[in-house]
Amino acid sequence: MREKGLITIAIGKKYACQAKYLAYSCMLNSPHTLRSVITDQPEFLTAFYDIIIPFDRECKDIFSLKTRLHLYTPIEKTLYLDADSLVFNNVDSFWEILQGRSFVYEGAMLEQGDWYVNIAETIKQLNLPWLPKFNSGMFLFTKTEKSSDIFDSAYYYFVNHKKENIYMPFFRENMYPDEPFLAIALAKNNILPVDDYGRFSRTLIRARKIHVNIIKRLSRMFKNGKMINPLVVHFCGKKGGLYYLREKLRLFFYFFPSSF
Repeated sequence: MREKGLITIAIGKKYACQAKYLAYSCMLNSPHTLRSVITDQPEFLTAFYDIIIPFDRECKDIFSLKTRLHLYTPIEKTLYLDADSLVFNNVDSFWEILQGRSFVYEGAMLEQGDWYVNIAETIKQLNLPWLPKFNSGMFLFTKTEKSSDIFDSAYYYFVNHKKENIYMPFFRENMYPDEPFLAIALAKNNILPVDDYGRFSRTLIRARKIHVNIIKRLSRMFKNGKMINPLVVHFCGKKGGLYYLREKLRLFFYFFPSSF
């Protein structure tokens, strides 16, 4: 088993293309990071990833698959990134914060409000201390019994949320989201979020004063009341899609300058 590295999921041609550009960003800005991918497009991604992991069709979609990552990863210390992310700087510092921990994520502990579910009702129903709101486009974990318990618990609630009387709306294309089920599992295992000092992955949702340039290793934005410099940017959402296209073009012309 490899000691540490990155894993992503690329099911379908669209996500395989995204995974290719994630790999390009790593080649440029974090070249020594081991790259692995769970995919149904192995021929397309072989040139970009060190380890190709075949997709098990027993998992119905990428969201349920994210609750099974401990069974797929060939790495002891794993950095998970969604395929529509780009690495803007070396991610070696992430391993330090994982030292001595089974699962690491950035987020907020909530007791009220709505986030996929009614938080107060869910806390009461499942006897939780709180519910963490976080973006599952990035997290880290070590292969331990504790992390296995977290993933197994998340998968249980993913599969049995109706049985447990947890109302969950569809997220995309008649699929359920992974985030609330991972959040329930983290709360049940009392895994608190960490303060990443704005260095983990961030989306551009509700961000302002955005300055990103993948070639110059520049990623700066004003979000949640402060200026941050994330090492990874997750380009989800409409705003993210516009910036993502520009950064992909930068990567393309960097690696293929003769295309000009």
